[in-house]
Amino acid sequence: MDVGRGSIVACLLTERPNNPRQAYHSCQFYHIENNASGVELLRSLSPDIAVAEPTGIKYLKFWERWLLSMGCELWLISNQALAPYRKFLDLPDKDDEADSLALACYWFDYGDNPRRFLSRRDPVVAEIRDLVMRRISYEREVGRLVNICHQDLEDEFPEISRIKSPRKILKSPPLFWRWLAGEENQNYDELYLESYGKGLSIYTEFNSQLICLIGEHELLIENRIEQLLSLSQFEKYLAAVEDLKFGLTTQAIVISQVYPVEKFFGSDGEPEIISAIGKESGKRQTYDLSLRRFRKILGVAPTRNWSGTKRSYGRGGNIMAKTALWQWAMTRIQPQHSYPRTPIGEKLRAIYVKEKAEGKPLPKVIRKICAKAVEYFYRELLKH
Repeated sequence: MDVGRGSIVACLLTERPNNPRQAYHSCQFYHIENNASGVELLRSLSPDIAVAEPTGIKYLKFWERWLLSMGCELWLISNQALAPYRKFLDLPDKDDEADSLALACYWFDYGDNPRRFLSRRDPVVAEIRDLVMRRISYEREVGRLVNICHQDLEDEFPEISRIKSPRKILKSPPLFWRWLAGEENQNYDELYLESYGKGLSIYTEFNSQLICLIGEHELLIENRIEQLLSLSQFEKYLAAVEDLKFGLTTQAIVISQVYPVEKFFGSDGEPEIISAIGKESGKRQTYDLSLRRFRKILGVAPTRNWSGTKRSYGRGGNIMAKTALWQWAMTRIQPQHSYPRTPIGEKLRAIYVKEKAEGKPLPKVIRKICAKAVEYFYRELLKH
């Protein structure tokens, strides 16, 4: 099924067509809306397996819930897989019908190979990921509102326009913003009476009220994330990152990407380690495929892009995870005063100091720090 806003286009197959391009013209496609009649139509089709891609994951939630209630399995393929596969089927024109046909054929071709599909997420992990995305969205909005207020205060109340007001340990909106939003405070009241500014506008008060409301909601989100991460299923994951001193958001992002760690193992349920001839060295080497998959999903494993003599590397992985790890390295490992005083923290800091002293570019150093941290995380998980 090709998922769109408010509807899906479904292609119902009981076997893979020999000629998908011909089938495109003869298949019946169902245009199903997100409403009661749409749910009943889907129920009448009685699907056993549904295949979709997670583009527009918010739109997929409605159907994911109803498919589950019907006893239908939902399989997801990566966003990058559908386009080349559709062309492989000789379906050059992209539309919703061609996508739904290609998705259906994909299961017949690769249904016996789970690695060709995205792992089905644990419901708790799915909620954690959703909460993290909401929190990040709110942080961006608060940052925008804070900048607007500080700019307006340069004219309205310049004496306090440069005040920095990060959230405190209690994670409540700081007094500064609560006062701007209308809460009384004698100290700020006295400063305001002596100000040479033109006076606070209704816009500053309104934006400050929004900042406080979002801050209160952020607190609710953080409390819920903490509650979910405290479940026993995540105990060993929290223990594995304890010495890295990840913040709550980084913990949630990284753990939600790699849980359960067993999905990176081989078919025997154990870490998959092979021996093969190296592409560059020509010598027999040992490759930890499970570790590579683990690193790759977190965006710290390079992906080869070789063609003839041209050789380059890229990095895939989850963008949220890559950003979270980068920010952690920049704020926890790079500053002299803040790196974790743990064995792994000391080691990562020593790598940073050594690499910088050798004149290596900061981005390259930070990428190495992130890669080492992820490998440590994986090794610690195996111990637990």
